[in-house]
Order: sequence, then structure tokens, then C-alpha cells
Amino acid sequence: MRPSLRGRVATSAPRTNNVIACTTKILEEACRRPRDIRDRTFNHPPELPKIPPSARRRSQNRPSRDTDEDNSWLELGSTPVTGIVIGNALIEGRIVILTLTITGHTIEHSDSDIFFEIPRMITYALSKRAGVSAMPTTRTETSARVAILKKLRDFEHEVSNAYCGIQANNVDLYNLVKSTDPDEWSTVTVLEAAERVLRRPPNTLASLFATHRYLMKRSEEFVPQVSTHRTAQTFDVRPQNHLEKLKAVRDMIHDGNPAIDAFATKARAIMTANRKRRMESWHEPPTQEVARDIAYTREDRLIIDVLQHALRRYREVAADPYSLVTSTVLKKLQVQADVMDTVALREALIDLGHLAPWEDMVSRRNELKLDQLPDEESPRVIAQNRIVERNLSRTSIAGSTHPLGEEDFYPRDPVEHLRHDFGEMPVYVVDDMGAEELDDGLSVEEVPSEPGSVWVHVHIADPTALLPPTHVFAQQAHEMGFTRYFTHRTWPMLPVSLTQSKLSLGVGCKVGQPEQVLTFSFKVNAAGNMVDYDVRAGLIRNVRTVDYDSLDHILRTPNPARPSRPFDSNDQPRPSSKATLQPRDVQNLHLLSETITRHRLYNLKLSNAFVAVLPYARTSVIDKPLYTTPLHSPDSFYFRGFPIIHYKVLFQKIQEVGSRMIVAECMKAACRVASRWFTDRHVPMLRRTSKPPVPLGDPNAFSKILEARDSDGFVDFYLAQQANLHIPPVEHTLEPDMHWSMGIPNGEGYVRVTSPLRRYNDLVAHWQIKHALLHPGGHPFFSQEWLLNYAPEIKAKERLLKEAERTHYAYWTALYIKRFIEDPNAAKDRQDPLTSLTANIVSTNFVEHLGSTVRTLCHIPSLGLTATLTAPSGTILNVGDSVDVRIADVQVGLRPRIQVLPK
Repeated sequence: MRPSLRGRVATSAPRTNNVIACTTKILEEACRRPRDIRDRTFNHPPELPKIPPSARRRSQNRPSRDTDEDNSWLELGSTPVTGIVIGNALIEGRIVILTLTITGHTIEHSDSDIFFEIPRMITYALSKRAGVSAMPTTRTETSARVAILKKLRDFEHEVSNAYCGIQANNVDLYNLVKSTDPDEWSTVTVLEAAERVLRRPPNTLASLFATHRYLMKRSEEFVPQVSTHRTAQTFDVRPQNHLEKLKAVRDMIHDGNPAIDAFATKARAIMTANRKRRMESWHEPPTQEVARDIAYTREDRLIIDVLQHALRRYREVAADPYSLVTSTVLKKLQVQADVMDTVALREALIDLGHLAPWEDMVSRRNELKLDQLPDEESPRVIAQNRIVERNLSRTSIAGSTHPLGEEDFYPRDPVEHLRHDFGEMPVYVVDDMGAEELDDGLSVEEVPSEPGSVWVHVHIADPTALLPPTHVFAQQAHEMGFTRYFTHRTWPMLPVSLTQSKLSLGVGCKVGQPEQVLTFSFKVNAAGNMVDYDVRAGLIRNVRTVDYDSLDHILRTPNPARPSRPFDSNDQPRPSSKATLQPRDVQNLHLLSETITRHRLYNLKLSNAFVAVLPYARTSVIDKPLYTTPLHSPDSFYFRGFPIIHYKVLFQKIQEVGSRMIVAECMKAACRVASRWFTDRHVPMLRRTSKPPVPLGDPNAFSKILEARDSDGFVDFYLAQQANLHIPPVEHTLEPDMHWSMGIPNGEGYVRVTSPLRRYNDLVAHWQIKHALLHPGGHPFFSQEWLLNYAPEIKAKERLLKEAERTHYAYWTALYIKRFIEDPNAAKDRQDPLTSLTANIVSTNFVEHLGSTVRTLCHIPSLGLTATLTAPSGTILNVGDSVDVRIADVQVGLRPRIQVLPK
């Protein structure tokens, strides 16, 4: 029987956005609005206030936008303000929107201020006639705005009627959509809520928006999701116990219950003792133990629970039902803070012993769904390990057609008969020391008949040899999307027990077993061009592991770029494994280096890509994983010490020299090969694409930037910033379009295939390839429809991960610097990089004028971080200007911030 990738259950398309689908249907069937307006970029005559002429131009290459067409109806903020967009512009890569509000005023705002949007509320012609000045300047503009205001008020009347209908129905929505577990959150979309409160599917936009307004007015019960509310119109539904406890504490405060003051008296003593303990043990290793001598009353625990629940990220434009309660309690605890915000709340919970001083706030976010328990205590990890142990050793039954269950691995490799055996060809796995999963290796072989030509083989770990798409691990990987690498802990996409025992490269060879791989091969000629390729399921038998630094030493890489360690006076080269390789290995690695360098230079000459990146800080801990307090633990803890954190500043050029360049270029080439393979076989697959920059001012700015590139394709960041280029975001498409930032030409495309142990979309590509190998010319395993529905899911998950990682590293760098400043036992001879800081102005377009001061963003290259600079009013600031600064304040909260002042 022909092998198959399929298990018992067919794969289904990812769930699409029902709210968007419903809105579109209502628009098309009821409103019949024109749809011919997506070919515009900017529509601002010179009188648009505060938007410089350099940002105004028309282009057929409209920057990718989710929303904000110039005739969309918007609701802004929680107040709320409603209006219709009459203009938009891109300034330094940010969208500035001009909206005519229902009061007749025009306001400028950003995407993040939008809570609800209805596209195409009016015709494009009407929005164009309205102009974009603060006040109408002609009779045409006046009459157009009057017409728009009439439309706005008519719609508001419809919304009011729909809202009255919702109130008349008197549906208890919260009890219908809350979680059955009183301590768990649930979710509801606006569409789902509308069907319940209206007792029928919404058939007008007014009824849909009235439901949204209904949810927004009930902020205690319904919380707009930070990451997906704008696009998916999804609300988190607060747990019943959280709601009841919040109401109970609020009633205690309102009634003047003496339990509040009694708790405050007890808590102040606990906080004082804990602060003293923390100072005494500042440089000790981290330890924690339950404070069994602290006795809380029922009311005490109630208050602490509410404080813990309040430490949760929310959209600042939405009302926070906890703000009054937390502010009142923190003041009674005599917390010293100008603003009783999440920064003050975090400090108070640490002082109370309910939050570890080294607690990571980002990984606790509800939307990330990361298990906070140690692996040995986690029911999820324990269940995964049991599945691996129970099913991994099962032997295959030849010719078996028994359908696979959700815990069953493939009984035998589906493409076993197709695998190419690479024999004893050396496979070099190059990674950082201590890398947690090894998923790629490199081989190289000369072509004797073609002098100068070389085949490079990129061998990728092959979890799909074992894992069907229907497996529970595959479903969990789909939900998670990516492995999460954080400073203190890693949450793997696939179980560690599986990757370390079966999937990570080198595991099989250590015990004399061949390893299954998916190999992407490409041939480079003497000129450096990729002239041929191949994709095969393979077997490798000779894996050699070497770390980056050792390989640089072997290759004698001249002056390999290294991270700087500004707080370490002994900034010595990183330790390496001192790997010893045979002369033949050294010869192979030199051949690989020469080939990839030649290939990279060839591509760079043909590409119009450039790199302009600022130095960035990264932190790491010695003892990883670093576990912290259980979420919402009723117990108080005694904490001592703090983990040792390493602080380093990385430079993008580290990836462009020596061993890191070799690996990066090989991975890029493998992704190009995959795209070619899919195209040539007419197999659908999602590709990552990006368009070249769009000049917003000088039409020759892009060409000037390309002329300024160095031999590695780098451009000074501030030169690129001053060029006022809009760089379109990465998109996902089935077409083999260009990926500008990667230097991938149009018609070739770029498919991610090199990290199937840590990215689910790479697994999708592997399954698609395997199915096509087994069924040449047949129907694809993943249809075009499935892939197109999956594309926005990838984009949403990538955006969520990127924002979480950015905030996470900002949190840990801010925490490191704050501890450095506050160290009570600092050595007198320690290296102090904070005494001589120079910052460079990153942007001048979004300067905040606050009374006698002005604030803007700056970057401190020696620390690799962005800060907010506050300068005297009237200070002239230009992009790239250098300012000697000192750190004035470090805020470590849900949104970490560093404030600096001129010296």
C-alpha cells in the first residue's frame, strides 16, 4: 500500500475571523459600498496640519495596511469618540490618521487608538471633497463635511436604537460566556456576543457596533484583548472568582471596613522586613521559601488576590476596573510612588513576598498561555513525557492500515523508501554552546567535472518522519506556533523528551544509528551563482558538532565580531568547546566558507537590499530555567538573593562574518531552494515576502542609501532614518514574490523550512513536501484555501511573539540597570558604564511637548537600549544628533521604561 502522511483525522483550515466575515457580508449586502479605493497611498494636500510635505505622495505600491481607508468609520478610545477617516499618511514608518469626528472637529491619531472600524462608510469621492485641513477652507469642503456629519449622526441614531434593543432583551451575557471554571478566563468575539444579546445574528452594522459598545461599557466583565482586539474584535471574559473578589474589596473600601486598615498595618511590617532581607542578601544566589509564620485572615487573602489579579496587561485606552482599588490599597501601604501604576504594584507585591524579585512579567501574560509550573510539576509536560515513553517504542506492523490515533506516531517512516543515504559524508552542526535543540547541519562536496562548482547540502532535522499532522503534539505546536526563548526559561514548541531523545541532530549518531533529515541542496558555480538545486528526504550517519567560536578559530576568521559587555570589566572572549577536527574536516569547512562567501557576494551585487540596525541588549542567566512563584499563590514567600545576569550588547554585523554568516547564508539558501521546488512542482505553499522601501520625500533617497552600503550591505541607521523611507512589512502569500530584505528576487520566493523543531509553519512545509514526494502531481496535503486561511494566523502569532520578546528583553535590561544603580554593596572599583552615556536621537516626528519640557526617543549604543529623553523646551533635536545623558529613572513594570536627561 502506498505510504501516506494522513492519520485518522483530516486537517482542517484554521478558524477565520467571523467578525470580519460578518462585517464584510453586511457591507456587501446592505451598504453596497464601492471597493475601488485600495490603489491610493497618501491623500494629503499641503494644508494637512503637522504632517510634513515629505510624507505626502501617491503611489501604486500602497503600503500594506489592515485598515484605515480614507472613508472608514472609527471608534477611538474608551470615551468614546467616533468619526470618519478623511486622510492618512506614513511618517517615519508610522501611520498618522486624520479623522473627522461627530462633533465636527478633526483629530490626528495612530492605529493603536482605534477600537472598532467599519470600512467604506462613505464614498471615496465624498471623503476626497472633505479635504484634510483642520477647518474647511472652501464651500466644497464645508458641504462635504456636513454630509459626512449627517451620515455619522444617522448612524449614531441607528446604534442608539440597537443599543436600546440590547438593553430591552436583558440578556445576562456574562453568565452565558464565562468559563465553567470560576478561576479561568474565557473569550468571546463581538459577533458571538451579538448573536446572544440580540437573540439573532446581527443583520446591520449598527447592531454589531452596539454590541461592541455594550461590551466596552462592562469593563469589569469583558476586557478587550491587547493583541487581537483591533483585528479580531475579541474580548477576554474575566473569571467569576476574580470578579467577585474585586467587588468584595471595592465594597470593603466603600464601606470603610476596618479590615482594610488592619491588613495595611500587618502588610507594612512584612514589607519592611522583606526589603531589609533583600538588601542583606543582594549578592546571594536566589532562594525562596514559604513564609509559614505569616498568618492571613480571609479578608487579607482577598485583598492580596485582588492586587495579584490587577497586575495584568490591558489596553491603556480601556477603563481599568482595578485602578481605584489598587490605588487606595497602595496608598494605605504607604508605597512611595508618584503614580500608583503597575510599576508601584509590582514593587509592592515583591515587598509583600507574593512576587519574586526576579519574576518575569511578560511570560505571565494570559495571551501567551505559557505554563508557569516547573517541568517536573507541570501536568502538561508530564502527560507529554508519558505519550513519548508509551508510543515511541512501538514497533511497526508491515502493511498496516489501522488509522492513527491522536497520540500515535507513524509506525514507520512514510518516505523510508525515498530516502537518499549520504553515507559517511561529514555533516557539520554549528551552533552556540549549550544550544537547546540542534535542527540543522551542513555538508559540502566538490564537483570534479566542473572546476569551481560545489554542492552544499543543508540537512534539516525531520520530525515529520515520526509526527503526523494529526498528532496531539502537532496540534499543540499549531496552537503555540513557535518555541519561546526567554532570558530565564525556554518553552519548547515540541516536548523536550521527544526532541532530545529522537529529533535533535546528533542524537542518533551517538549510538550508531542513522538520522532522518530533509535535505535542501544547492550547487554554486565558480562565479557564486546558484545554478542547480535538489530536495530529498535523507539519511545522515556522520554528525560533527562544533560551536561558532571554535569554527571561527579553525577558519581563522579575521577579527570576528563579538558582543560587548559594558558592565563586565573582564570582557574576554566567550569560552568555546575547543573542538578538535580532522584535517579533512578543516579542509571541508574552508571549502564551505569560501563557497558561501562567494555566493553571498554574488547575491549582494544583484540585490538592492540593505541592513540598518541599531545595537541591541540581551540578557541571560546562569541557572536556566529560573522558576518563580506560582501564579496567584495564596502563600507569602521569603526571598533572598538574585540570579546572576549577564548583560551584553549585540551588533547585527555579528551575523555577517565568519561562522555565523556561513550558517545564516546556508539557511537562507535552503529557504530559496524550497520555494523553487514548490514552484517547479506546482505545489502550493506560503512564502514570506516583502516589498522594497518607498521614498516618502526625495524620490532618489533609496538610490542614495544603496550607494552608501558597505561591502556587507550595511548602512548607517541614522542615514537610513533621515532618508524617510517606508519599509513595507513582511507578508505571507502563495506567490513566489520577492523578499526584499533577504535579497530574494521576484519570481523565486522564500519558504521557511529550516527550523521544524521550533516553528510550526516549517512543519507545515515539511508535511507538504513529503506528501508531494509520495504523490507526484497529486492533490496537495494542505490546500490553497487552508494555506490562505492560515496566513493571517502566522502573521498574528509572529506579531505577538515579536512584541512579547521586545518587551521581555526591555524588562530584563531595565531590571539589570535598576539593580546596578541600587546595589547597596557595590564594589568601589567596579566598572560603571552609566557615568559616561551618549544617546542618539532616533526620531523627531513624535516629539511630546509637556509644559517647559520636550520628550522624544533616543538610543544609547553603549547599552544597546532605547530610552525617553526629556529636554528643556526649545531644544532643537534632529535625527542622529548626539546628546550626553544621565539616567534619571528606571521603571520596571508591565511596560518597562528608562528615562534620561541631558547632562
